[in-house]
Amino acid sequence: MKRSVLLLAIFVLVIAKSSVNRYVVSNQRVTFHEGYIRCLQYGLEPAEILSESDEKEIEAALEPLREIGSREGFWIFASNLADKTNFYWLNSKLPLFYSFFSAGQPDNADKKENCLEIYQLSTGVFGWNDCPCESKIRFICQRKKKDIIISSCNDTHLAPNGIS
Repeated sequence: MKRSVLLLAIFVLVIAKSSVNRYVVSNQRVTFHEGYIRCLQYGLEPAEILSESDEKEIEAALEPLREIGSREGFWIFASNLADKTNFYWLNSKLPLFYSFFSAGQPDNADKKENCLEIYQLSTGVFGWNDCPCESKIRFICQRKKKDIIISSCNDTHLAPNGIS
């Protein structure tokens, strides 16, 4: 238990300032698949952006990290590895009903860009990009929906699994 709390403390850099602290941004740089596994290991879900509202919440979580001119990306967990054409969220298996790709994206440069990141453009706004899954960048996890409900009712943080 203490080890889990310590690992979570090392893992977490920012928790979004939403009413239920939904998104967690890692300070570790890992591949797409490593990030996916780490979210699950920490009892979280890999981040999925299913709506404009989700997009705004993730941008709010990234706001403290915003640095104009920076080009740092963060994994959001959709890929087109299954059919090389259509992007799907890995956790829910849903297709992208909502997207916020930067101009000219996705472009599958060199036929090696199959995973999605959210990154800050030089103008300071965020957008999505496809990039190689082997790239090592930071990643975003989200609290499980059942944890959010428990948190909203009990005003706790990550109550399941004994983490508070």
